[in-house]
Amino acid sequence: MCQSISTNSSPQSLSWSLVIPTYQRETILLRCLRLAAQQTLAPKEIIVVDASLYWENTRAKVMQDLATQYSMIHWKIVPAKHLSSAAQRNQGIDLATAEVIFLIDDDSLMYPDCAAEVMRIYAHDTQHQVAGIMPALEFVPPDGTSAAETSSSQSSTVANQLRILQGHLRAVAKRWIKDDDIFIPYDFAFPKYTLPETLKGLATHPVSMIHGARMSYRREILQTVRFEETLERYAVNEDNDVCYRASRLGMLLHALQAHICHLEAKEARLSRFITTALWGFNQVVLHRFHSSDLVKFNQWFRQLLWRRLWTQLIKDILDRRWTLPSLRGIWLVRQRYEEILSKTPEELRSWYPQFQKELISMDATIVESR
Repeated sequence: MCQSISTNSSPQSLSWSLVIPTYQRETILLRCLRLAAQQTLAPKEIIVVDASLYWENTRAKVMQDLATQYSMIHWKIVPAKHLSSAAQRNQGIDLATAEVIFLIDDDSLMYPDCAAEVMRIYAHDTQHQVAGIMPALEFVPPDGTSAAETSSSQSSTVANQLRILQGHLRAVAKRWIKDDDIFIPYDFAFPKYTLPETLKGLATHPVSMIHGARMSYRREILQTVRFEETLERYAVNEDNDVCYRASRLGMLLHALQAHICHLEAKEARLSRFITTALWGFNQVVLHRFHSSDLVKFNQWFRQLLWRRLWTQLIKDILDRRWTLPSLRGIWLVRQRYEEILSKTPEELRSWYPQFQKELISMDATIVESR
């Protein structure tokens, strides 16, 4: 459980930092930053860890536009030491100084009161029983249409309706999938918590996991639980690893009145085939580092892969990916995961980064959405 520290129940009594890892996506990043700066409860600092070749150009734009307009915020735009969302997040966390750290994707768009609603819950958690909080997901951006849509009001309305429908279909599909169909916990069970009395009047409830595009944690949690830097590029399962280990230290909550839209922009993404394969391979590596029982994990994972063959087929069809990249990614994992599981943690730390690079090199075009 988190250390007990007394605090006042006003969100203004706590400060928050925003950390964003990014790579080659300046346009959506600037949009994300503007919405973060416009929060009704302003961040103490916004930290961008940029792995792009042109990061200095992006920093110049941020400092000339956003930093001058929102001068009460401390802006830190720094080059990434390593191209890995996990390593970039750790780098940003090391620069953060606020009590709460938001970790969102560069295509996660915060509604105006998103931070205020999340921070209100942290402020009421006077005994520090909460480790992390996730805002609620919205299907439509807070600032209008996406960049891919036209300026026509009619086409914007149709596009938003289609996005909402697709979002609801995905939500229905996700209800068929349990948390351990996404990430097998290292102890083979998720911690269970009861909402404290101080939080029962708020629109929130405990969850087993929180989504990597919309995370927030108390700073003391992230000083203990670090992102796994053995994972390269778009480090699939980095969020599940951190939120599970964080949940051993305190409860995770869903803030129902805090809203954020995750656009899942396509630019500079790895293909769905590669990210699906990395979902499986990374999970095997993480269990090799942290699992309490590798034999049991092997049994569970084999069963999980068979279930995921069906769920990924459904996702491919819902998203109209007729080459079935998710299904093919799961099949590749099924063929090769035991090779990874047979290695020691020490061998994996030296061998696995190169394996990932070879896998990613198969993705010559990098055009499919994840």
